[in-house]
Formats: sequence, structure tokens, C-alpha cells
Amino acid sequence: MDQLGPNALGETLEAGRVADCYLGLLLAPGPAGEPEAGTILVVTPAALLHPRVPQPDGSLVYELLTGHPERQAGELVFVADLTCELRAWPHDTWAKAGVDPDQVAKAIIGCWQAGEIAGLQLDDLSFEEARSLTRPAMTYARGQLRGRLAARLARVHRRWLHPTSGRRPDDRFL
Repeated sequence: MDQLGPNALGETLEAGRVADCYLGLLLAPGPAGEPEAGTILVVTPAALLHPRVPQPDGSLVYELLTGHPERQAGELVFVADLTCELRAWPHDTWAKAGVDPDQVAKAIIGCWQAGEIAGLQLDDLSFEEARSLTRPAMTYARGQLRGRLAARLARVHRRWLHPTSGRRPDDRFL
């Protein structure tokens, strides 16, 4: 795939290298009267390749999400993180890359709401955590959120693969 080419360090993306990471999308601010609440939707990278997700936008986000040289298995990544990572490539902004990440996110959320893809809804985000998902510079707050949610994602993953679940390791997660 490699739609972005090499970055400033000569590194290239290898789409699918880390297919078992997660994409976190801001689903909605909290209910009226609770301005400090927020909700995210966590999906697997395969959601980016769903037929209802605008292409090639979805595949480029997939490439960056799963092929970044520093990506780790089980890592929870937000669009703001991808925005920061994109800065190392010649097409250093979504606009220069010709990608609208908001449209990609809306399409994924629509597919999830229609039951076409699986996802995990996580509530109880603070106002600051929710805001950090829309502001790339708020890396510390996203890091704290990622750390807080990591244990929850690991528990869900372990239950998914528990022998009594009837699922195999290659079954689709979330």
C-alpha cells in the first residue's frame, strides 16, 4: 500500500504490521447537564476498511494506524495521535494527504450504530480527556487516558479469548 512514502528518517509504513491495535474515536460529549462526561468508541483497524468508509481515506488511516514503525500490539491510538505521527511524513497534514479523518470517524460510527461492525463503547471520560481527543497538542492527557483504559481493554480481550468463550485467537475481536 504505502500511500505516504518514506518519512524524514526514511522509514516507511507497513500496513497491517500491527493489526491487533485499537482505534479510539470520540463518540459524543456527555449528556446535557454533564459537560464533564464523554464517550469513546474503540474499534479494530479493520473497521477502516469497511465498504461504507470513504476510500482511499480509510485505507490511509489504516496504513498509519497499523503500519507505523513504533506501533505496539494492543496499543490504543486516537486520531489526534495519528495527526501527530503524520507530521513526520512529507504529506504532514490530513489536508495535504487528501484525507478527512472526521468523515472517516463518522462513517465508522455510523457502521457501528447500524450493527455492521463491532466496537466497545467506553463512557466516563472527563472533559479534559474528551477535549484531548480533538487537540493533538494534548499528548499528556491522551497518554493518561490511554493508561487508564489499557487495563479495561486487556480484560475485554482476555474474556474474548477465554477458553469458555468458544472463540479462537484468530476470531474477530470487538
